[in-house]
Amino acid sequence: MNEENGRFEAQVEEVLASFDFDRVHRVMEWLHWTWANLGRTPTLVELAAEGRRLLLEMRATPGVLGSGGLRASLKEDGTLSLKFILCESWSDAGEDA
Repeated sequence: MNEENGRFEAQVEEVLASFDFDRVHRVMEWLHWTWANLGRTPTLVELAAEGRRLLLEMRATPGVLGSGGLRASLKEDGTLSLKFILCESWSDAGEDA
C-alpha cells in the first residue's frame, strides 16, 4: 500500500469512527426507513459497511456518492465526509430542464 492510499484509508477510518451510526439507525427505525435491497431497515453493521463502501469509492475522485440516505463526498481540497440525508432540495441554474 502506498503512502497516499494509507492516508486516505486513515481518513476513512477517522470519518467512520466519528459518525453516529447508532443515531442514524434509531431515526431509520422510527421512520420505518427500509433499503430496497433488504426490504427492511439496515442493521448497524450494514449501515457501517455501506458508509465504508461509499467512502472508499471516493478514493482520488472528488465528488459525491450516495445510497440509502448516506452520502459520501470528497472535496477538491481533500476533505472527506459522510452524511445522512433526510431531505434535500437544490437547483442548478446551468442544468437543462
